[in-house]
Amino acid sequence: MLARICHALLALAALAGAQSRIKDLADVQGVAPTQLVGYGLVVGLMGTGDGSGSAAALQSTANLLRNMGLEIDPKQLRVRNAAAVIVTAELPAFAKVGQKLDARASSIGDARSLTGGVLLMAPLKAPDGEIYALAQGPVGTGGAVSQSMSGASLQQNHGATGVLPNGAIVQRENLAVRLDDGPLRLLLRQPDFSSAQAMVDALNQEFGDKSAIAEDAATVRFLGKDPATGRASLVARIENVRFVPQRAARVVVNERTGTIVAGSDVRISEVAVTQGGLTIRVDPNWTASQPAALSQGTTRTVANPQIKAEEQKAQMQILPANTSVGDLARTLNSLGATPRDLVAILQAIQKSGALQAELVLM
Repeated sequence: MLARICHALLALAALAGAQSRIKDLADVQGVAPTQLVGYGLVVGLMGTGDGSGSAAALQSTANLLRNMGLEIDPKQLRVRNAAAVIVTAELPAFAKVGQKLDARASSIGDARSLTGGVLLMAPLKAPDGEIYALAQGPVGTGGAVSQSMSGASLQQNHGATGVLPNGAIVQRENLAVRLDDGPLRLLLRQPDFSSAQAMVDALNQEFGDKSAIAEDAATVRFLGKDPATGRASLVARIENVRFVPQRAARVVVNERTGTIVAGSDVRISEVAVTQGGLTIRVDPNWTASQPAALSQGTTRTVANPQIKAEEQKAQMQILPANTSVGDLARTLNSLGATPRDLVAILQAIQKSGALQAELVLM
C-alpha cells in the first residue's frame, strides 16, 4: 500500500511542472452559473412517501386537487404514495430558452424512498425571485426498497434524494450574465501571486507586451482590444493559452483513510525518524469444564485467556535536508511502515518544524 502511495507522489511531482490551460484554472469574471431552487411533489411511490404527519405533502396534494376542480379536506388524505421535495438545479451561463438541465429532488418529509416516483411540474427560481426553469419527470435514485411480510425492509443506496436527467427546461435567460464591453478580467480559482504573474507573462507572450496585468493574487485584467470577430472569439483564444501555475507547498492528509497527497515543492529539513510498534495478541484458549460425578452439573466451555505482547525493534533513519515526501515514503516503505504510520510521522515532522509546507488534515 505504501509503495503505491510512493509511486503516486512521484507521479504528482512529474506533473507539477506541466503547463495548464487558462480555462482549467481561471474563470471569466461575471460568467458563472446560477443556482435555482423550487418546491415540488413526487407521486407514484409504492407506500414509501410521507406519512400522515407531513403537513407539507398533505397541503400540497390538497392544493393540487383543488386546482384540478376537486375540493378535498387535507385531513382526509393519505399520502403514502406522495412526497414533498425541494428541487435544485444549476442554470449555466448563457443558457437559452428551451435548453434542458439536470435537476435533483430531495425529500423534506419522512419519505423513506423516492424510487419509482414522478415529479410533478415544479417552478425553479433564482435569487432574484424569478422563475428560470420548470422541472418535471421521473426521479431516479439508483436504489430500491423491498419489504417482506414481517415488516422487515432492505434499502440499497440513499433513496431520499433522486436526480432528473434533463428533467428541467429553461424558461428564461439569465440576462445578468453577458460579455459586455467592460474590462475583461480572469479570476484564478486558487489565488496565488506567482500564478497570476505567470498567467500575465503567458498572455503578454501571446498577445504582445502590456496586454495583461495582475491586479491581485486572484485577478488578471486583459488590456488588449477586442478583435473584429467579437469578444467571444477573444475569450476562446485566451482560455487556451498555457502557462505553468505555481502552487503553495502543501500536504493534504486524510486520517480516516490514510490518504496523503503532496506537491513536488514540499521539502523536509534534516530530521531523524524512528519507526516501531507494539503488537498485543490475546488468545482466548477455550477449555471444557466437566462437573463432578453425581453433582447434577453441566459441562461448560470457559476461556483461559493468554496475552502475548511483541514489540518490534525500533529503527532510526536520518533524512537529509531537502528530502521530499516521495523520498520519505520510499524510506518508510523500506522500514515496513504502513500508510497510517506515514500520516503520524508527517504530523510529528510538522510539529518539529522540519516540514517546509502547510499540513492540511481532513
